[in-house]
Amino acid sequence: MQITQITPAANQPKKDASTALQGLGNDLDTFLTMLTTQLKNQDPTNPLDTHQMTAQLVQFASVEQQIAQNKNLEDLVKLQNQNSEYAAVNYLGHNVQAEIDIADVSEDGASWGYVLGTPANTVDLHVVNSSGMRVYSTEGETGAGVRHSVEWDALDNNGNPVDPGRYKLLVIARDAQGSIIDGKPTIDSLGMVTAVKSNKTGPSLIVGQDTEVTLSQIKKIQ
Repeated sequence: MQITQITPAANQPKKDASTALQGLGNDLDTFLTMLTTQLKNQDPTNPLDTHQMTAQLVQFASVEQQIAQNKNLEDLVKLQNQNSEYAAVNYLGHNVQAEIDIADVSEDGASWGYVLGTPANTVDLHVVNSSGMRVYSTEGETGAGVRHSVEWDALDNNGNPVDPGRYKLLVIARDAQGSIIDGKPTIDSLGMVTAVKSNKTGPSLIVGQDTEVTLSQIKKIQ
């Protein structure tokens, strides 16, 4: 007589340890209920295979052990994230250079930097607002492999002050034939860290009013 096999649902991916443990308990209860019923109604001439029963119970024990290991890993990840959050607090009040092309612009202006992968014949710099409209354009440095600083006084091309908010720097490098050079330049912006945000994947920093950057994007602390 065959024993009804139950594959522990807790062995499925994308579940935390608590949920998986609860699912394993439900599966085990179901298995034991079915096993008890089968034992009561088994055919004496064809008894249950104890090897199958043992294998099924071993499978549950193995899954339970895996869940315990996953729980330990989850605890380690949470502890690591907490330590990262504590470390991130040290960024508060400091100016950082982050690899992001967006800056929170106030009446004091904004600062960016860019690095070209290959030398260019010309470089055009454009500052665009949150609606994608260009508010300021100028020429940039053409050398490769070094960081070129871009200081903007928050005035448009007509000399009028722009509204405070988030602005993006576009860097368009062209060769001697006027064609855009392949490969995007590396752009960064400077700003003060005003807050630390807690996320499941680890903390992030709020630069300026609401520009969010990850710790991996931070290139320099001033």
